[in-house]
Amino acid sequence: MIKLFICGISGRLGSSIVNEIKKSSSIHLIGGLVSGMNNASKINSSLQGIDIISDLNALHEADVVIDCSTSFDLTKIKEKCEEIGASLIVASTGKGELSEIFKKKSLSIPVIAAPNLSFGIAFLNILLAHASEKRLSIKKINIEETHHNKKIDTPSGTALMLKKELKDLFKFQDIEIISNRDESSVGTHKINLYLDNEILSFEHKALDRNAFAFGAVKLIEWIHRKTPGFYSLHDTVNN
Repeated sequence: MIKLFICGISGRLGSSIVNEIKKSSSIHLIGGLVSGMNNASKINSSLQGIDIISDLNALHEADVVIDCSTSFDLTKIKEKCEEIGASLIVASTGKGELSEIFKKKSLSIPVIAAPNLSFGIAFLNILLAHASEKRLSIKKINIEETHHNKKIDTPSGTALMLKKELKDLFKFQDIEIISNRDESSVGTHKINLYLDNEILSFEHKALDRNAFAFGAVKLIEWIHRKTPGFYSLHDTVNN
């Protein structure tokens, strides 16, 4: 049984993961971190054996830690995971350049960067890689992303990840990101490849946060079996 700890357990994504974990026979949720103990009231009161803490120093054991928080220090979370030997899934965004936080050669634990937990996004990357092999005559590339207006980072972490992928795949440097915010969108990302007289578009739309929670369960099971190192969503699909 994999012992899981969630940083940001009372947030939108954290709460969705809690609900999904209830269905799992391979993962046991041992606790979560909240920004203040008042937030502990947001956790489902029917959950038993869940240790809700507001100080990361109180975490003493876990096999996997997933960070989906907005305010906790990612460097401190990484250091705590190294101290207790836990694998780390970084599902939070807007916390700086991950390559600066996770030096590949110094990692003693498995870490996966997953700004978007859905496997649909991972497969979208595969489609883009396939398209890049076709030597398309591309004039312009842009990314349109739409989220709810309570999302604090703009553009989204997923859009920034896609932009980096597109630069690497198509050797196209000038890529615009168009960010939209509305009342209820869970997350939509659309990539437009402008050709000579047509537009080729790839779109991923999350209809419910359960898509991310389901993906989180699969990533938890995946990362728990890995050796120390820095992994991406590409690695999860290809392995």
